[in-house]
Amino acid sequence: MNKPFHAFCIASTQSGGGKTTVSLALMAALSARGLRVQAFKCGPDYIDPSFHRQATGLPSFNLDTWMMGKNGVRSQWARHASCADIAICEGVMGLFDARTPESLEGSTADCALTLGLPVLLVVQARGMAGSIAAVVRGFSQHHPGLNIAGVIANGVGSATHADLLRRALAHHGLPPLVAALPRNAEWTLPERQLGLVPAEEEARQQSWFRRLAEAVEKHVNWELLMDITAIPRPAPLKASIPSAPARGRLAVARDNAFCFYYEDNLERLRHAGWEITCFSPLEDTALPEGTRALYLGGGYPETFASRLESNEAMRNAILEFAKNGGEIFAECGGYMYLCKELALPDGTSRNMCGVIDGTARMGEKLRSLGYRETVMETEAPFGLRFTRIRGHEFHWSSIKLNRPYPPLYMVGGKDGSLSAEGVADGNVKAGYIHLYWGHENHDQPQTPQPRQGRVILLNGASSAGKSTLARTLHRLMEEDSMIFSMDDYLAMSRGRHENALDAVRETGLPFIESFHAAIAEAARKGALVIVDHVIGESARWIRDLLNRLSGIPCALIKVDCREDILLERERNRTDRTPDPAHAERQHGSIHQHFPHDFSIDTTEATPRECALELMGQLPPEFRATQE
Repeated sequence: MNKPFHAFCIASTQSGGGKTTVSLALMAALSARGLRVQAFKCGPDYIDPSFHRQATGLPSFNLDTWMMGKNGVRSQWARHASCADIAICEGVMGLFDARTPESLEGSTADCALTLGLPVLLVVQARGMAGSIAAVVRGFSQHHPGLNIAGVIANGVGSATHADLLRRALAHHGLPPLVAALPRNAEWTLPERQLGLVPAEEEARQQSWFRRLAEAVEKHVNWELLMDITAIPRPAPLKASIPSAPARGRLAVARDNAFCFYYEDNLERLRHAGWEITCFSPLEDTALPEGTRALYLGGGYPETFASRLESNEAMRNAILEFAKNGGEIFAECGGYMYLCKELALPDGTSRNMCGVIDGTARMGEKLRSLGYRETVMETEAPFGLRFTRIRGHEFHWSSIKLNRPYPPLYMVGGKDGSLSAEGVADGNVKAGYIHLYWGHENHDQPQTPQPRQGRVILLNGASSAGKSTLARTLHRLMEEDSMIFSMDDYLAMSRGRHENALDAVRETGLPFIESFHAAIAEAARKGALVIVDHVIGESARWIRDLLNRLSGIPCALIKVDCREDILLERERNRTDRTPDPAHAERQHGSIHQHFPHDFSIDTTEATPRECALELMGQLPPEFRATQE
């Protein structure tokens, strides 16, 4: 596909900065221009994607480096972005807000780094002029490997205000102002305790999206936006998913009360052989004919408690389905709906399905929020195969069980402890955590599809041991592999330059781009490629290679060595002229921009020990080919 491709992340300085409104405005405006816009959402949110679908007419998919892993994010991106004209990924919280303050895992920044995406930073500009430069400079320099390509000022008061913001950024040599969006009360989306009111319930008319698109048209520098967001198109995934035998009809509760689902989860259930049919616990009086299993997702049963109670026919149908052995899996709001009653903050109670002997009690403040890692205590739902699985929990309610039930899973705590949670009562499984099973789980290694390329990228300073480690991996891994070494590549030049920076500066030849193009082409043709590189010398180099490798499984390895040992090795080199000053400089900076997956220290371990340690840490698609 030779059509131009554009993609970017929309990030913000903090939650509430206007990311969703800005994202919807750009999605709607670009769709109105006749472009196929594919939307994504960083993080575990299931509400924002429902608005994305209304703006673009296409399902929106989650990207989460903690729940999916980086290779899962790359696969998701390649699967859905490759057919689009433009892909827009709405961020989560602030740009660098992550699972923990010490890591980028789960953050917008981690997604952008993993995919090599340019970032448009949304800044709430009300009451601000020249200070925008300080804000943008701080975000731009916080992680130099990240490409903040442009700025969107939100809440701008006038054209004069927009001009002040534009000049401030230009004066300080910062990323340019791409858009200056005015304050407009009509653009505000209503919220409740778990975030935005879901699109299914809020039901914005298409006329609202048209007005939004028309309104932002004159406030965006479209030529600049398209110029700074042009990147290589991700190659579509070639691996086909084998068809599974038909399992029957899976009824999914989907209406205003139950609407929290990951599109990936539903897609995987289809691939597993289920015929998915949606129904409404609010409106329907019977389950779909021929239902073999029932999936009750999260949502707001407390908001619609009166209507759910009034629909006695559906409550009885679900109870009878459970008594007759029908499989039921319920999450969060669905778990509450299966209980005997739902107690509301005003002191009243509403009857629910009575499948689980317990009371769900709606609180007035947050009870649980965050990522969760679980170990199943029973078989996974719907015939899926996983034992360990990750997910997300977010609720204000609690459930008191009136009798003991076997737990559904063990949940890991921050202190390493495990707690038994959820209910596994024969054919009925329920818990608060929204599990993510959209990609094969880490405890189910899958043999790579024939000729599926993969890349092991070793980044480290001169004399850190990259080359020796690459050769040892090449020897120990059962599968044939190709080593791409920057040293060997430099030797092709007439001057036989001994470091990449000098070669690029002195010759002007495209050493880096052609080296990266060769790596990507070998991987796309099915090779396992081991790369010996000093890619951390430049954030631009990192972005270039990761863009070229979009959709290809990669393991990014930080190769480290204690400085005194590294300098001793450098002084003793015989394959080229020793350069301790160069090695010392690289030691202090080579990993600064590099978004590594894990690290190997070669200071004391032998090359074989380092290679075996690395092989033990590789993702399943790499480990499947080892001795």
